[in-house]
Amino acid sequence: MKKILSVICVIPVILAMTLALAAPVYASEAETETAAELHHVINPDGVISEKNANKIETAAEAVFEKNGIDLFTVITKEETPDFENTVDSIYKNTARKKAAVILLMDSENAYLITRGRAENIFSSDELDEILAQSLKQKNRAAMLLRFVKLTGASLTEKGVEPIPDGRLLPRLVDEAELLSKSEAEKLLATLDEISERRQLDIVVVTNNSLGEKNVTQYADDFFDYNGYGFGENHDGILLLLSMDTREWAISTCGSGIDIFTDRGQEYMTDEFLPYISDGEYYDGFNRFAELCDEFAGEYADSGKAYDYGNMPKQPFGWFKAIIGSLAIGLVAGLIVALVLCSQLNSVKPQNLADEYAKKGSLKLTEKNDLYLYHTITRTARPKDTDSSSGGSSGGSSSHSSSSGSSHGGSHGHF
Repeated sequence: MKKILSVICVIPVILAMTLALAAPVYASEAETETAAELHHVINPDGVISEKNANKIETAAEAVFEKNGIDLFTVITKEETPDFENTVDSIYKNTARKKAAVILLMDSENAYLITRGRAENIFSSDELDEILAQSLKQKNRAAMLLRFVKLTGASLTEKGVEPIPDGRLLPRLVDEAELLSKSEAEKLLATLDEISERRQLDIVVVTNNSLGEKNVTQYADDFFDYNGYGFGENHDGILLLLSMDTREWAISTCGSGIDIFTDRGQEYMTDEFLPYISDGEYYDGFNRFAELCDEFAGEYADSGKAYDYGNMPKQPFGWFKAIIGSLAIGLVAGLIVALVLCSQLNSVKPQNLADEYAKKGSLKLTEKNDLYLYHTITRTARPKDTDSSSGGSSGGSSSHSSSSGSSHGGSHGHF
């Protein structure tokens, strides 16, 4: 009986211990289910195990929390012929901060591609090195995990931080150091005041290199990936000056596309680029800001943008002043000449030479009519016009940036 009682007494203790040990097991299983909801790991064919996928996901999520860059790993059994579209689709539909590094591995190749803000962070050589080091691992799961760790370490070393909600950079970014400290402070204050009043971001950027992008791509991406633009449509305009190629670009977005038409941008550049070409950068940027304010005001007041048939009145320039002065002088001189001629009363015009010939000394034996001069009147034939070639139809042309956003703009050299 004592043995039976002992067993009966021990049973509750065993049950309690079993439940206590079971609780962590259930918690562990719950955690596994949560981790299994993968965001960064795309493994449709089950090439790597669920356990390894969870490890990679955990490491990639840690990088995102620390550096604000999504690291996607895509692994399939089949070859991916159109990998660019695959990568673009993943980026546009899944990236959370407009920045991603994507490693795609199929049956034949491995591709390492940057999108968004990450394009400005990594050079081609750095990506090649990360890929080469990753591919040295013994299996594919180890390769993917190595990629995440190497990329995360590089981001941390570079000091890359997540983009905060709202704007990442000020409205003046003078990387080329074209302005003095006082000029930069005054210009930034002007840009901020106009931008807030018009609810339209007006941004000025200078740099010393475009990297591997052209000037339009750089301007569009700088606007997109640094949080500029008011409202859901990201209304704004950005002026970029690149000193290595001496190029400029204007990028418009949201309502900025409608406000700053192609013809309007031609007018603006005619106004502010001469200052920049002469090295008077502050005056040029300040004139750009003033024009943005004027154009935005016209659009707000009338609902119409400055365009063909509706352009700002040109100031009375020096050329017109010279022409006007010459015209006034010519009229004044003509009046004086007429007054002097009117005083010559003793002189009268003679239509015939009778007064100068001796009477009876001239006898005509033959008479002919000779035409010494002739006059031809020419009228220019109207020429055909082609509105598509000159852009005289008005409005704004637009294009898509690397993020898929719609932008207007223009570019050139100074």
